[in-house]
Amino acid sequence: MLKFSTTTTIEIKIAVSCDPALDMTPAEISAYLQGDFDSLKIKQDQAPTYFFIKPLSPADREEIEIKAGAYTRSELGRMIYLDQPDDQKARAYWHDALSDQEKNAFAQYQSYLNRVYAETAKKALVKIEGFEGNAWDAIQSIKPDAHRILTIAEIVAHTQRLSLLGDSGK
Repeated sequence: MLKFSTTTTIEIKIAVSCDPALDMTPAEISAYLQGDFDSLKIKQDQAPTYFFIKPLSPADREEIEIKAGAYTRSELGRMIYLDQPDDQKARAYWHDALSDQEKNAFAQYQSYLNRVYAETAKKALVKIEGFEGNAWDAIQSIKPDAHRILTIAEIVAHTQRLSLLGDSGK
């Protein structure tokens, strides 16, 4: 049976794991990012920041990739990116051994991926609970920088999961 595109008119409410109001183990965070919303654990008498996101249609996702530079991205960089070791220390040695051309291609591809993440988060983000104004601008002002980056990554992870599920999975 063919699966048809899901609705992009729903909104879901998410929190991000770096929010100090949350108290979650790495396993709970992983489960939450995979759609187990019962894994969200909030500290007593705390209120996390909630982000409202929507799934993206195939046309939305294609538009994002084109805007990010899909047709001009480095294919060598993509291949190198896919070949990188999982272990952090091994990856550091592996990266250091790349030629200048390979490092440049790898950096260009990583830059492309960063643009895809940013465009995906911008397109999927509907609002931030209790915040008036441009939600993307608010995300860009999150400090420290590691929390801003993690917020974008988790919005993208939830968006990708939602965008690829059938309606019963939402």
